[in-house]
Amino acid sequence: MLDCRDPAGWHPLLVLTVEDTLDQAREEIADHPELPRLIADGCARVGDKWESYNDELWEARRWAIGLAKEYAADEGITLVALDDH
Repeated sequence: MLDCRDPAGWHPLLVLTVEDTLDQAREEIADHPELPRLIADGCARVGDKWESYNDELWEARRWAIGLAKEYAADEGITLVALDDH
């Protein structure tokens, strides 16, 4: 199970999925070819580190999106916020 969670995009936390987090990210970030990979990387880290004290799935997604933004900056990828259009 643990070996297939990253490729499947599912991480232990209520159910943190790459797909749902990507949908949430697209509410604020313009689509970019690297966005799915960056979000997947963020979800993998959050899934390993998150400790939920309540039903905080939205916050977990926010954390993963924030990490994706950091990863993009580290790789020289420019993600454009939707409110910047």
